[in-house]
Amino acid sequence: MSTLKERFKNDQKVEFIAKKVAGKNTAAFEYVTLLAAAVRIIDDIFDEFNSISEKECRTVVELLFIKIPVNTFYREHQDLLFSHHIAMWNAWEASNVLSEGDPVDKIYAHVLRDYVNEILPLVALLTQGHDKMKEANGMIRSLFKKQIGE
Repeated sequence: MSTLKERFKNDQKVEFIAKKVAGKNTAAFEYVTLLAAAVRIIDDIFDEFNSISEKECRTVVELLFIKIPVNTFYREHQDLLFSHHIAMWNAWEASNVLSEGDPVDKIYAHVLRDYVNEILPLVALLTQGHDKMKEANGMIRSLFKKQIGE
């Protein structure tokens, strides 16, 4: 589980990239930030199940079952976004399994755990077009880059 300082720094990155990929679309910005909040709690549940509060459990349920599904950006692009949600979940689960494997498995795990970020270029494409998607693609590679083992 990350430290408060690491979380603050990551939250700043998420807000920065969410603004970039959403452009002027406030519903897209809300969607990205809601999704990021849900992913953070889910990762915390996996990392340290016993330290998760009842409030955090209720929050993630509300995010996944109510707030994201009623978000107007999500509803407008649900077919594309939902299929990506499936891919994100699959990659995250694979990452958790591979992290216990040999050195090559650990490299794959390192990459797959951040597959969730791949939704960001898609949001940029849907809100601002192909060029913004390519720009977002480059941004996430540098913003969320971590050394192996971090």
